[in-house]
Amino acid sequence: MSKSLKILAIAVFAGLSTGACTSSTTDTAAPAQEGTASATPAGKIDTSVFRGSEYDYMVFESPEELAGTKGTTAVFTGDVEGFSQGRVVSSPGLEEKHVVMKVSLSETFKGTRDGDGFAYVELPQPTCAGDVPCATIADFTRAIPAGTKVLVFGEPAPEAAPPGGRLLDDDAGRPAGARLIQPHPQGLLFESATATGATVVGAYEEVENMPEAWRKNPSSGIGGLTARLKTAEIRD
Repeated sequence: MSKSLKILAIAVFAGLSTGACTSSTTDTAAPAQEGTASATPAGKIDTSVFRGSEYDYMVFESPEELAGTKGTTAVFTGDVEGFSQGRVVSSPGLEEKHVVMKVSLSETFKGTRDGDGFAYVELPQPTCAGDVPCATIADFTRAIPAGTKVLVFGEPAPEAAPPGGRLLDDDAGRPAGARLIQPHPQGLLFESATATGATVVGAYEEVENMPEAWRKNPSSGIGGLTARLKTAEIRD
């Protein structure tokens, strides 16, 4: 099934238009593998900085399904290094701003192996009244502290502007030539502290609203999801 979510992006995630996955109300995913949260407890994060405008996407039934689909060409875990101002897509009467999240890579399942040990994730930065960003770089930095563990499922962000638009500050937030990764709406997950340990939270889609296979053993954190992807033998 498709779902509408409030985010903004340069282009629709390629895997969504291929019909590569379908959803159902019956969970057919393999049982979750046991994993452990990080030895260093995660800080509590605030995902409100990711809220934006409506966007339709295909719902994947499990992390393994999203990771294995053809349209998902980048799957990796790591630690958030920080946020920088990204490029701008300028169209008549509209400017779409972006933030770049720098990630120190820990485990790579698909893509991003030939770089500098970092991944650069492009995130929409919706604007509020007066074309002012709803969340600034400082807001992102406070909401998602450096060292936060993250799991990303995505694809390379478009390197060309959409028809009728143009890109401003094209290399902003990344080294020259570094590829930007655009996450799937279900595919940007952080480890966050709880009163009893840690859990997994989604940037754009709340994990508790995802299909059942996404909600298995959340207290195992990003480490638990990483173990599941290893068991599923996710590869390029």
